Amino acid sequence: MVNLVALTRIKNQESLVNEIIIQLSQAILEGDFKPGDKLLSEAQLCEKLGVGRNSLREAIKMLNAIGVLETKRGQGTFLAKEISHDVFNPLIFKLILEPKSAKDIYELRILLETIIILMAIKKADDKDIESAKNVLLEVKKLLEQNSTDIDRFVKLDIKFHMVIAKSTHNYLVETILDTIMVIFEPFIKKVLSSENGIQISVINHENLIEIIEEKNSLEAMNVVIKSLHEFMD
Repeated sequence: MVNLVALTRIKNQESLVNEIIIQLSQAILEGDFKPGDKLLSEAQLCEKLGVGRNSLREAIKMLNAIGVLETKRGQGTFLAKEISHDVFNPLIFKLILEPKSAKDIYELRILLETIIILMAIKKADDKDIESAKNVLLEVKKLLEQNSTDIDRFVKLDIKFHMVIAKSTHNYLVETILDTIMVIFEPFIKKVLSSENGIQISVINHENLIEIIEEKNSLEAMNVVIKSLHEFMD
């Protein structure tokens, strides 16, 4: 187990989660522990950093989401065995750490999704549309099995949007969405966890596929806004 001697008690109590993420990230960048190393226990980290369990768990959750850490049930939290340098991209950390409102994120999604759908209408081929439909089939199969694995549904929702982004045949567009999806994920989970959230999502995604197939650019923004309506509730 790595000692992480570089970690110190956090003085800024107003932004604990941000400070925890910064300290852990700096320890990684400075080589205090190697890929696959196990972190100190939750209690030890709380003591060393001078923070509460809730703040620590939220920080670790964020670092898990972007692939820096891996939490294994019953075993602890580990540095991922393979970490892309992209996860330390300043844009990712700025998006995670900077204050933001649900309204800001909603408007960003409207902007990105509309552009992506318009590009997909123009560029998507039959193979792209088939890929999107296959993701929906996976979701429907889970529903038929009465699955309660909300994390699996969230991953499939993200996969669907990434498939649509890929159908733009523009690597930059796909990469941008992939980069910032981490800030959308908590809201996606909230929506899917709501009553009939998954069923509504399936209908919305079917509508998105339909306008891509029919190349109905005029309906693009309306369908995107409708599909993200629950995002703001």
